[in-house]
Amino acid sequence: MRFEITIPCHNEAHRLDAGFAKLAAWLEAHPDFARDASIAIADNGSSDGTLEIAQRLAKTAPVPCRVRHLDAAGLALALRDAWDSSEADIVGYCDTDMATDLDHLLDVAKAFAAPAVLAVNGSRWLPRSVVSARPPLRRLLSWGLRVGVRLLSGIRATDIACGFKFFRRAWFAEVSPTLFSQQFFLGGELLFLAQRRTGGVVEIPLRWTDRPGSRVGLSRAILSYWHGIRHLHKHR
Repeated sequence: MRFEITIPCHNEAHRLDAGFAKLAAWLEAHPDFARDASIAIADNGSSDGTLEIAQRLAKTAPVPCRVRHLDAAGLALALRDAWDSSEADIVGYCDTDMATDLDHLLDVAKAFAAPAVLAVNGSRWLPRSVVSARPPLRRLLSWGLRVGVRLLSGIRATDIACGFKFFRRAWFAEVSPTLFSQQFFLGGELLFLAQRRTGGVVEIPLRWTDRPGSRVGLSRAILSYWHGIRHLHKHR
């Protein structure tokens, strides 16, 4: 199976170098995985030099690396553009800071060995997950979002907000024309669609380390999730 790891970026010039170096080092240390892997850096609406950094990094990557650019900002827009144009069998994304232990990429590959699996979702809320201490307010809001999503949307996944999700690209191509998400809710929308099929979603526990420096506003992200839940409830 060919894997493509997408790094979505919106004004990430302050940490793209470090995150990319961590991913590159992991790939170099795991040649069996890297042999069938590629990277896509999906810049969307950056104004801080992220695109130029991405173009420089792509030239030194240990695996094939392409850069996609959109003038408009939007996590879902960036991911959909990267995945619609991908030729990999499995597509997914990691947050720029690589907060998730990259050894879990091996767990993702193992899960997709089962033909029925359409989505692999990394979760910080499973019993075996190991998560570093987060600021109390951030943890409380994350918990509240998780509970609200499960109660109101019908999504059974335990962590739609975690930036470590992978999907079978052929299936993604089938559902892509029907997707409505433009910002943070894309993972939840895809997990909702995948769970309709028996065995469609596999969740894996994560080793996850909170890394300061995110410029995603919590209020903006939560509002995006609630808009997504309302749309899902109304139209699905």
